[in-house]
Amino acid sequence: MKKMMLILTGGTIGSSEHHGIISADQNGEYRIVQLYQQKYNDVDWTIFQPLNILSENLNPLHWETIVNFILGLDLNDTDGMIITHGSDTLSYSSAMLSMCLCHLNIPVAITAANYVPDHPKSNALDNIRAAVLLCEHMQKGVFTVFKNADDSDCSIYLPTRMYEADRFFDKFSSADGKLFAKVTDDRFVICSAIEDEIRKKNKAVTDKLILRRKVMMIRPYPSLNYENIVIPSDVSAVLHTGYHSSTANADLQNKRYSALTLLDKCRRCNVDFYISSFKKNHSSLYETGNILLHHGAVPLFDITNESSLAKLLLLYNTNTENKQYFLANDIYFENMQIDR
Repeated sequence: MKKMMLILTGGTIGSSEHHGIISADQNGEYRIVQLYQQKYNDVDWTIFQPLNILSENLNPLHWETIVNFILGLDLNDTDGMIITHGSDTLSYSSAMLSMCLCHLNIPVAITAANYVPDHPKSNALDNIRAAVLLCEHMQKGVFTVFKNADDSDCSIYLPTRMYEADRFFDKFSSADGKLFAKVTDDRFVICSAIEDEIRKKNKAVTDKLILRRKVMMIRPYPSLNYENIVIPSDVSAVLHTGYHSSTANADLQNKRYSALTLLDKCRRCNVDFYISSFKKNHSSLYETGNILLHHGAVPLFDITNESSLAKLLLLYNTNTENKQYFLANDIYFENMQIDR
C-alpha cells in the first residue's frame, strides 16, 4: 500500500455547500479522503492542514505557509504528496509551488475540484485518483492534475505552463497546448515526449520562503489610465502583461493611457519594469513593443503570466546570483524520472 501525504489548503475540494453558499469547511477536505477510501482503499494517508481558505483569498503569505510547512516535513517514508487547492488561483499556486518544490525527491501533485466532493458533478474524486496514479508512476517532479468538464480523461499539466481556467467553460489549458500526461480508464499515460526539455536545476528556495518584497502585476485594457496607478513602497518590480502580440499602449502623444507613464513612475521610484510575454521565435516586433523596450522595459520571453509573477517574486526574495539566467531559463524540475 502506497504511503501518501495529503496537504490540505482549502478550496472547493475542501468545502461544503449550505443553502447555496459554498464555504471552506474545517472538516470538508477530509470528506474527499472518506470518498476515496470507500472506493479504492489502497493508500495509507498522512494528512496535514496548514491552512484552510477559499483560494480567491490567497496572498503571498499563504504561499509562505504552504511552502515552509512542506520544507519542514520528513519525506523519507513517503511515496508521494498531493496538495489540494482551490481552482480560482490554482494556476498561480501551481507555478509558485512547482518552482519552490521541484527539488523534492518525491512526486508532488497539485489538484482541485469544480464542485464540492459530494456534488454529483464533482471531479474531486477523479482528480485525487489521478494524483495517486501519477505518484505511483513518477519518482519526482511537481504536476497539476485536473479533469475538465465534459472530458473523459483527467489531464496532467506541467504547472509552469498552465493557464487559469476560462470564465465560460471553467476549463484549464496549457500554454504550449500539450498535456504532460493523462489518466484514462484508471491508467496513467504519458502524452508528451518532453523529457529532453528538462535539465538539472538548482532549487529556487534553499531554506525558507519569505516573500516580503512585492511584485505588482498590471493587465492592460483599453481606457486604463496609468496616471491613477500608485506604486507602494514595498514593491520592487512591476510586471506589465502584454496583449497577445507582445504589445501594450505606448502612445507618445497621450501618455495618460500609455504604459510609458507607468514606466516613468517606476524609473523615478527605482522599481524595475517587466513586460511579458515576448516570443523568441518571432523575427519582427510591433512598434509599440519596441518603444517600451527602448524606454527600459525588461522583456520576459515565452512565459505565462502566472509563471512570470512567481519567477519575479522569487527573483526579488531569494539570493539569486545570476538574475538573467534565472529569468531566461526554466526553474521547474531538478530532474524528472519516470517508472515505465
